[in-house]
Parts: sequence; structure tokens; C-alpha cells
Amino acid sequence: MHKGIVMEMTDRHIVVMRSDGKFDRISRKTRACEIGEEIVYASSGINWRSPSVAGRSAIAAAVIFCLVLFASFNGKLGSPEVVAYISMDINPSVEMGIDIDENVLELRGLNEDGIALVESLEYKGKKLEQVTEGLLDKAEQKALAGGEAEIVITSTVVQEGSKVNDESLAAKLKQQVAKHIETTHPQQAKSYQIAAFAAPAEVREAANQNGVSTGKYSVYLNAKNSGADVTLEELKKESVLKISKSKPDIAQSIRLNQLPTKADLKQLVKQEKAGELDKKVAEKKTETGSGKGTTSNGRNGWTTNGSSDKSGPVMSGGKNGSSGSGNKDDAKRNGTTGKSSNDRDDDRDDDRDDDDRKGTNVKPSTGVTKPVSSGSGSNKGDDRKDNNPNNKEQAKKDDERRREEARRLEDLKKQTEERKKKQEEERNQQEEARKKQEEERKKLQEEAREKQEEARKKLEDERKKLEEEARRKQEDARKRQEEAKKNQEQNSNSSTSDDSRNRDRDNNDD
Repeated sequence: MHKGIVMEMTDRHIVVMRSDGKFDRISRKTRACEIGEEIVYASSGINWRSPSVAGRSAIAAAVIFCLVLFASFNGKLGSPEVVAYISMDINPSVEMGIDIDENVLELRGLNEDGIALVESLEYKGKKLEQVTEGLLDKAEQKALAGGEAEIVITSTVVQEGSKVNDESLAAKLKQQVAKHIETTHPQQAKSYQIAAFAAPAEVREAANQNGVSTGKYSVYLNAKNSGADVTLEELKKESVLKISKSKPDIAQSIRLNQLPTKADLKQLVKQEKAGELDKKVAEKKTETGSGKGTTSNGRNGWTTNGSSDKSGPVMSGGKNGSSGSGNKDDAKRNGTTGKSSNDRDDDRDDDRDDDDRKGTNVKPSTGVTKPVSSGSGSNKGDDRKDNNPNNKEQAKKDDERRREEARRLEDLKKQTEERKKKQEEERNQQEEARKKQEEERKKLQEEAREKQEEARKKLEDERKKLEEEARRKQEDARKRQEEAKKNQEQNSNSSTSDDSRNRDRDNNDD
């Protein structure tokens, strides 16, 4: 029995390529198969030295198949491709491109710090978690070493129909970064803010065109949508943390309850291209400017030509013009209270409503009351304008919106102050811990030095003692040698004297 891949089919025969590269032509009979399918068959014993037209066609098809297979093995066909991009902003800003198995195929820095961060980092074919951990470890040398940071992570799927989920990808990376921060900065973990969300391909495309990361461009769009005055040049040069310290609206735009959805970001890109976000920033500036109370004409809701900005009383500039006392009264009532122009207009509306109910009208210039005249066209028009329910309702809504914005900014300011205070306390605690560790280190070093000195003295005493004993032994040995020498000399002398006496005795005997 043989196995092979179906290369060609006719009504009567099937041409099959075996695993050893040889071809067989077998009878089709009732066999149901398709080109490219692997089948099992019995050997037909056909001689392929003189192949038929069908055989030659099969050989050509096999050659094409082998070329396709060879190309695929050499990366020319079916090679892994990027299906999603993940950007991470700490400042540095980097972007990673991954395949369907979350292997990193691309890694690039999006600013100078990002280029320095990815330099000499091995990433090709490694898992996303592994490369991310390598980036975080290198960032610990600078960007993450300050005890605080705002990290923005975005994920964007660029190949539709892929199994990669950008939202779960962003959530997984956020969890990994949070775990890294808790491990490396356990006491300061709360000072590291991490925002992670999915962004559509339109945002990434616009970000690339403007030379920033997808995350920073998303922050830029969301901040402008809330009226914050921020530029792309600022985001290119500075970190999100540094900008948010000077512009609370930036910090508010990346809070967990303020993160935009993909649909929101797609809409914001359209609004940015249409110039609508610039209008929102201009309106915010106008509202902020009109909210400053002042006592001068033209700044507290009054115009200098005798007409009102809103629906307030008209200041006459002709012979019926107001005296200085009228301006002072209005300034005292409105300008020095710190209210915005809209708030003062609402107050004047309420005052005029009360006056209308009482049947009198207050002239701002002199403060003199007079009966309401039904024939006064201008006053009647002003009353209708002031008593318009739609205008009053809109004014109330605007006032409520401004108060809500003020409360939100105040809460943000308090949160920033509390965070700074907490960071200061943590720094103080760290400084105290460092001092304590330094004192303990010095104490241990001093104890070690004392022990070393004692050991040295003890060794010195032992050495001296041994040397003294050695000298004493040498002296004793020397004395014993001298005594032995003396004894030897004495014995020699006595032997000589005995010999002399014996010789003398022998002579006498002779």
C-alpha cells in the first residue's frame, strides 16, 4: 500500500505523487477524492519512463507544488504577519507588532527615549509577555525609577477576522505591568497609574501621520473633547504624567471612568479632522474667560456702547446715560461677587421677575423705580426675552454644567494634592528607612571592624607567644649544647690527665 497526494484527476485515472517524489497513475473507479487530498492506494506498477500527456501534466503540477512548498518554507508564502499592534507610553513610547500567536514580529521606538529603550533588545519571535517584561526591566533604569508614572497601553487589531481580541489584549498587558510595578515598587505602587484600552485602526493611522503613539493620540483626542488645551508637540516631548500635573484635564481623560471606547475614538477622529474639537477648546477658553468677575464695564456682562451682552439692563450712553453711582451699584452687586457673567444674568433675570410681579421696573443707572409702562417697547421686549422659559432653562443647564465642571476640577485637584501628599509621606518613609538602613549598615560595619581588630590582636598575641616559646626553646637548646660541649671538654681534659699520670707511673716503675 502507498500514500500520496492527488495531483491530477480524469474520468478514468488519478495521478498521485508519493512521499519519495515518484508518481503513480491509478484507476479512479468509484474513488471520491479531490486534488491536493492525501489518499491510500495499491501500487499500479505503471512505467513512468515514457509518461503520457496526463503524466507530463502531473509532473508539471508536481513541480509547481514543490515550488510553492519551497517558497512557503523560505518565508515567501504563508509567513507570519502582524495582526495587531500594542503601544506602551511611559515616556519612552514604544510599539510592538504581534502575530496570531502573540509572537512579537516588530518592535520600534516612537520617540528618542523609545528608540534608546528598544536598542539591543532581542524580540524577534519571542512572546509578547517576554518582550514586555524586557522593556519594563530596561525602563526601571530611568522612566519607572522616579516613584511615579502614568502608563498608557493601547491595542489595535489591523487584520479583520483574526482571533486576537484587542480589549482582552490590553487588559492582559495592564495586568502584567501592574504586577511588575507591585513587585519592583511595592510601597509606591499606587503612585503608578495604568490606563489600558482598545483603539480602532483609524486612530493608529492618524497617530502615525502625526508622529505620536496610538495611546498619546487617544489621550490627545479625549482631552480636547473635554475642552483641554493640549498640543501634539507637548505630547511628543513630555510624558503624560508631566503634562497632567500642569493640566488636570489630561489626567482626568485617562481615569478609569473616563476611558473612551473604540466607537468614541472613531468619532473623535472624525471630529478632529472636521475641526469640531478645536471649537470645543475655544468654547472652553471663552467660558473660562467670561467666568471671571470684574467691576469694569465690558467685563461683567455689560458692553461699553450702552448694550448688554446677554439680556441684562441696557446702560444708556446718551443724555439718558447713567451716572457713576449706577455703575458702582451694579459692580457692587455683580462684579465683586466672583460670579460668572451667566450667573449674574440669571440673578438679574430673577430680580426683574420680582420687579415685574411688584409692578415696578428698576433703572440700573439711578436705582429709581417707576411704574411699568405698557407702551415701552424696549422694556417689554427685554421682559419677554428675560421671561423666556427656554432661555432660563438653558441658563440653568449651563450653570449646572459649569458647577459640575468646577466640582470635578476641584475633586481632581484634591486627588492630586492627596497623591502628592501621599507621595511625600512615602518619600519621607523611604528616607527614614534608608537612614535606618544606613545606620544599621554603619553599626554592622563598626561591629565587624571591632571583631576584626579583636581577632587581629588575638592572632598577634598568639604569634608573639609562639615566637617567645620558640626563642625560649632555642635558648634552652643552645644552653644544653654549651653544657654538653663543656662536659665533653672536661671529659677530654680528665682523660688527658689520667693518661699523663699513667705514663708517669709507668716511667717510675721502669
